[in-house]
Amino acid sequence: MKKTLLSLLLFTGLAAFAQLPNGSAAPDFTVTDLNGNTHTLSEYLAAGKTVIIDISATWCLPCWNYKNSHKLADLYESFGGGGSEEVVIIFVEGDPSTTLDDLNGTGGNTQGNWVDGSPYAIVDSAEIADLYQITYFPTLYRICPAGTTFELSSTSSLTALRNGINNSCGALTGVQNHANLTADDLRFCEPTGSFSAKMKNYGKNAITSATAVLKENGAVVATVPYSGNAIQYLQVPLNFPTTTFNPSSNYTIELSDINSAPPFDALMASQPLSIGLSASTTATAVDVLVHTDNYPGEISWNIKNSAGTVVASGGPYTAGPGAEGAGGPDANTTITETVTLEVNECYSVELLDGYGDGWSYGNTQHGIELQANGVTFFEQEAGNFGTSLALAAAFKTNSNLGTVENENAVFGIYPNPSAGVFTFTTLEPVRVVVSDLTGKVVYKSASIQNGETMNLTGLQRGVYLAKVSGSKTERVEKLVIQ
Repeated sequence: MKKTLLSLLLFTGLAAFAQLPNGSAAPDFTVTDLNGNTHTLSEYLAAGKTVIIDISATWCLPCWNYKNSHKLADLYESFGGGGSEEVVIIFVEGDPSTTLDDLNGTGGNTQGNWVDGSPYAIVDSAEIADLYQITYFPTLYRICPAGTTFELSSTSSLTALRNGINNSCGALTGVQNHANLTADDLRFCEPTGSFSAKMKNYGKNAITSATAVLKENGAVVATVPYSGNAIQYLQVPLNFPTTTFNPSSNYTIELSDINSAPPFDALMASQPLSIGLSASTTATAVDVLVHTDNYPGEISWNIKNSAGTVVASGGPYTAGPGAEGAGGPDANTTITETVTLEVNECYSVELLDGYGDGWSYGNTQHGIELQANGVTFFEQEAGNFGTSLALAAAFKTNSNLGTVENENAVFGIYPNPSAGVFTFTTLEPVRVVVSDLTGKVVYKSASIQNGETMNLTGLQRGVYLAKVSGSKTERVEKLVIQ
């Protein structure tokens, strides 16, 4: 059994029956979050707010799964700081042995990046865990304005979480016409393609009509109308038509109206799109380098052609002698396999994990790398991605890369996300201009060669757009600084 589950069972056995009883007066606290903001429980309660605290540990798999259910993030966007500000949500890292690096996903005792995708306050406080007498992770409490506590179940639905506040702490008002619009990073083997976005309703009222638009450099190039009945927390797909993308342009999607009214939060209702053309190679003999984690018996991978047929695969590899197959000669190493592919084909890559926690254990690099003639043309780092990680249009094989149309060859920026240092894989020198999401240029580089790095550690954490251009390369890449 893996270390996280062993630790959870050991912790669960401590101080049995000492959990703070429902109806207890909530112990007051004052804490400072990772952004330097101060939070005092009694002040929030005096202002009539309901407070929810999630006391977890970075190594705890059930805690990680609850974070990734997005229930608290969704509640925050509706009734917390992203919406009506009636609810305060505080995530508490309650294990004194963990570090800030663990919270950011870069430490050695963590399931992943706990900060990414968590819009609410995050504090590192074992004192609160002691104060609330928790006996297991995660422990969640709802604290009503009257100051009484009620323990929440991590298996409760988001609707039940909302209704529990309505019934016990006072009716939530919410906001109207509030939704976000999102789309995954787009990568195409050719510059023409279609994609699907997702609209999620965070408002108190149902969305019966909306208009989504795709903009190129600020000008609308496609419009998608919506009509239906999207109630609160329902997410619906919006399918954009086939479009020819220019890799040197900036693209955004946004909701121009919801129920014939402006969106409650225009920033939340829009998103910059990361558009990229797949990596390319003229080789048909490709080396697949698999960087394993500590559980090689769980690791496998597929390469699929444009029809979705598996044309190459590998793993699971030899399990080790440790608990649940940990360790052994195939653990925390690089396994190289050679596959033969067809020319003029578009391929996707799929990473699989038999246990369901990705390739995330051990201190070595985890992921997959594709090489042709010793040169890396595609690379994907892996962490706790769950059971599978599908990478559509990962690369294509060309019979000839002699034209500009086909010259989106061997190019990559990695690791991404990173702490601010990015390494380039490129066949030619490239110029790089990095902008924040407002369009403000924050970094310029005259020339970056293959293998050279770009240091952005002086920038704040967040999402940036890098416009990369060379004599044969033009693209826009999304960079994430953690």
